[in-house]
Amino acid sequence: MIEQADVYVKNVFTGSIQVSRKLPNGSSDLNIDVAKGNEEKIYLGGLDSAVVIKAPTGTEIRYCPVKVRADVDLAVSHSRTDSTWSMKILPNNLDPELPITVNVTIGEDGP
Repeated sequence: MIEQADVYVKNVFTGSIQVSRKLPNGSSDLNIDVAKGNEEKIYLGGLDSAVVIKAPTGTEIRYCPVKVRADVDLAVSHSRTDSTWSMKILPNNLDPELPITVNVTIGEDGP
């Protein structure tokens, strides 16, 4: 079972976004500001960890396009509030030796 992945988050908003890694206990151990047009790599190391993306202040993320692509058929759970998206890997039957990359493009200009 694959439990880890490299998640690349690309920001096409007009402002910066904040990307964090949420641990199983609810705390965050990584917080990165991603400027417009930039992309950052977040290592997601377990089924109980999540990548959380926060929209710029005053922006409701629910109205913005989000594109998520993985290099294999990997199920990724996501949830949304007005200002954040959260994503995590679901249990699967994939070979744990496969390197996994998930690409996320988010923002007003569309993926």
